[in-house]
Amino acid sequence: MTRRTLNHSTMAWALLTCLAVMALAASAALAAVSGPCVNCHTMHNSQDGAKMVTTTGDSAIAHLTLNNCVGCHTNGGVGGAPVIDGNYNVDSCAGGTFKDAGTEGQIVASDAGVHNVDIALSALGEDDTFTSAIPGLTKGMNLGAGSTDPNDLTCAGASGCHGDSTVDDNDAGISGFHHGGKDGYRYLQIADTHTAVQGKGAADWEAAMSDGWETGEEHNVYSSSTTAGINKLCANCHPDFHGSANTSDGTNWIRHPTDNAIPTTGGWSATVNYRDNPFAFADVSALDTTGTYTTDNAQVACISCHRAHGTPYDDILRWDYSAQSAGSALTSGCLGCHNKQRGS
Repeated sequence: MTRRTLNHSTMAWALLTCLAVMALAASAALAAVSGPCVNCHTMHNSQDGAKMVTTTGDSAIAHLTLNNCVGCHTNGGVGGAPVIDGNYNVDSCAGGTFKDAGTEGQIVASDAGVHNVDIALSALGEDDTFTSAIPGLTKGMNLGAGSTDPNDLTCAGASGCHGDSTVDDNDAGISGFHHGGKDGYRYLQIADTHTAVQGKGAADWEAAMSDGWETGEEHNVYSSSTTAGINKLCANCHPDFHGSANTSDGTNWIRHPTDNAIPTTGGWSATVNYRDNPFAFADVSALDTTGTYTTDNAQVACISCHRAHGTPYDDILRWDYSAQSAGSALTSGCLGCHNKQRGS
């Protein structure tokens, strides 16, 4: 038997190779997105002599990606990504939908039913301009380095909701978040403090939710933290609607409260409905996305009534506000929490 001796160069190369494999394994363990890299990336933007990226404004698509946010989150979702143009409450996710919002697939009729995100609506053939002032904006946006022009609202970055709020660019703002190692529920950050939003997300983004209150149904768990909760995120652009100083005058409510406990005594009995009236909690550590929670320690949140992307209803409401009638038997919408106003 011949004994083979490795020289220092060979040993060093073997060590480096081993470390590289270990690093890749560690990265894979942290990855938030799995599957073939080719689903999202192209090395040279060339296939059979033809350019691969052909969408409008493709020169702005960086990091060797095949498309922008909308390109990957539409038409069924690239690689299983959540869609933003599905039928509302049929195959749309928790944030609702920018297009085809109705249960029968009708397109959102006005900008009152969607957040006018420039990179999203323009790519879906929708109007991405604001025709009126943003409600609750008299104190100005808290968008850090982002633009204060509401028409510059983007998906990510300092002028958006997702990704790194310190970066004044949509693409750079979301770069790296899909591959793990980044904090934040749904890649969301509080813009002025750059704090990661707390919460726990349903594995399917609530896309398969049927009735919205069944035991074991996948649902998001929202935080009501006054520094890192979902309400604080909404207050980036709607500051007048958040905080006791803006919502109450002494003991009188002048705006609907957020971060406020839902009563469980004195005849109050809110209905647990993850789809139409989700709650938020100051402490989400003991809650999970399949367990049935109660109204104990529950607080009202912006998303208890609204969705983030779009709905068929004005003001991005989860339900038709004009159809809410005191004395009716409804157990969702306004009457989901205000049970005393229901009919017998």
